Amino acid sequence: MSFNLKTQQFSIDYFQKLSNLCANFLVSDQQNCPLSIAQGIDIAAHLIQEQNYKQQKAIFIGNGGSASIASHQATDFWRNGKIKAIAFNDSALLTCVSNDFGYEQVFSKPIEMFAQPGDILFAISSSGQSDNILAGVRQALEMGCHVITLSAFQADNPLRNLGDLNFYVPTMSYGLAEIAHLSICHCIIDAVIEETKTNLAGANRLTRNESQLALSSQL
Repeated sequence: MSFNLKTQQFSIDYFQKLSNLCANFLVSDQQNCPLSIAQGIDIAAHLIQEQNYKQQKAIFIGNGGSASIASHQATDFWRNGKIKAIAFNDSALLTCVSNDFGYEQVFSKPIEMFAQPGDILFAISSSGQSDNILAGVRQALEMGCHVITLSAFQADNPLRNLGDLNFYVPTMSYGLAEIAHLSICHCIIDAVIEETKTNLAGANRLTRNESQLALSSQL
């Protein structure tokens, strides 16, 4: 078997770029104050937990590859994280809203119908400039939802300034941006799952200790 050295070097460089990119994610809050990626994940995870206790839900929107991330994460959030979550990617919904209201409103209209104050919108866009994503975010904010954005490409893209929490990936590559966005979402829900396990273990220990104390007092 022969190997193409050029292809091998490309793959080595590709994954090195991805590794370097993961070390250079940029996160900011609503006031555009910088946060570390660890702080951003922590804030997002705790917000999701808090709103989940209040019976709120997560909503995911995105186009193209970002739509796939939206569907993937909506499923992971409710299946693995026990968080109520939806994505508006049904073909009938997309074609109906696009036909009746225009594609710019393809997310804002279902958000207007299904979102409630306190819900969390994840707005995913590599360019950060998609009109339908920006319209969806504005509708969510108008309704009192929390907004988490994930963008890439130009550092001054408009989406990056609209969220309560903004994750920015400094790359012009669709593939690298989408991989990074997916990894950030996975990290958030995995952090929620881990925290839930820790809290449950602590609660179980407390219950056992209380039971032992009650038993001792009866002896």
